[in-house]
Amino acid sequence: MKILIINAHSDNRGDEAAIKAMVDEVIGIYPHAEIVVSKQGKGKYSNMPINVKQIERFPKNESRMDQISFFLSIFSKGNIAITPDGKEYLKHLREADIVIHAPGGPSIGDIYEKVEWLYLWRLDLVRRMKKPYMFYAPSMGPFNKKKNDKLRKKVILGAEKVILRDPISINYVNDYLPEVRVEHAMDSAIQHDILEERVEKDFVEYADLQKFLVSHKKVIGITITDLKWHPKHAEKKYWNGIKKIFGEFIEELVQKGTGIIFIPQLFGMGNDYDLMKQFMIAEHTFILLDNDERYDAYFQQYLIGQLYAVVGMRYHSNIFSAKMGTPFISVSYEQKMKGFMQSVGLEEYCLGIEYLSIENLRDKFKLLEDNYNIYKEHLQTIHEDMRQKSYCSTMAVREILEGK
Repeated sequence: MKILIINAHSDNRGDEAAIKAMVDEVIGIYPHAEIVVSKQGKGKYSNMPINVKQIERFPKNESRMDQISFFLSIFSKGNIAITPDGKEYLKHLREADIVIHAPGGPSIGDIYEKVEWLYLWRLDLVRRMKKPYMFYAPSMGPFNKKKNDKLRKKVILGAEKVILRDPISINYVNDYLPEVRVEHAMDSAIQHDILEERVEKDFVEYADLQKFLVSHKKVIGITITDLKWHPKHAEKKYWNGIKKIFGEFIEELVQKGTGIIFIPQLFGMGNDYDLMKQFMIAEHTFILLDNDERYDAYFQQYLIGQLYAVVGMRYHSNIFSAKMGTPFISVSYEQKMKGFMQSVGLEEYCLGIEYLSIENLRDKFKLLEDNYNIYKEHLQTIHEDMRQKSYCSTMAVREILEGK
């Protein structure tokens, strides 16, 4: 059995977590399956099972030859490719029993309209080759702009299953294509409980981290992004406000004796590590290494499980917190975060980026502290329900394969 995963992003611990959990659970059902991940990004997912092969994305939007090769593939229905990456990609696509659009952000919809066509055409090639494909719990939408309208509809309607991870995305698709049956699943990263001895061993052996943890009674994890990369929010120039607000918030926590651990999610060219280093305050702050494969997405989840709380701008740092039972405040810049908080009854702990201020951030964190035990108990109560709702996407893979 062969499974091809496309439109996947690497160089990001969040996307890595979603992919790793999916792969681990699918292998749990099909131990001998061959899984090929076509990824976007220079880095590779670390600590992957031996039956997972990682290949370069096709086409690369910076390669003119790759794009020519890709459109030859489109018009020949997968029979022609003229670049090495294209030939390898088509080989795996022809052999695939199912193709999965990877769990991730709203790459289909208005937000990323400048690159949306690449995601859509990859899926349309699958459709033209009559391969079964599904959407494995990404976010999606909105669909107000009509630039890619015709192709969007063909691709969404052609899927065996459309499974989305947040209710806001579901509403977008229901309004856009009422005839499509959309299913809801929690984020893919939640479905796989961490049982690996390797993670605990790496945690214990991370000497500098252990020294920091024992030197503070209370330690909080923080993730920050400047949003300069975001196609919608970059125009609003949020960064100066973010820098000032988080700088003041972190200083207030440090003055109370709280330790701060920065948890970089994005690594590679546009990494979070360099950005968050700007907020370091002597011995009261610590930043997790971002370029060591030992400290992967599973490691970050384990670490977050040891913390008092998390304040996260990065979506998956909050998903990790929910999964590990650690209370958190989310700063939401896309529907994926707000929708998740709605679905688990925690919307009052979510702060929209448009409302980010030092006063509002303080108020949200005080709300967390005042209701800490209730919050923690709530996360423990809903853990198994979240895990099962996340696992729905893996069960859908099985349904399609066994139905085929």
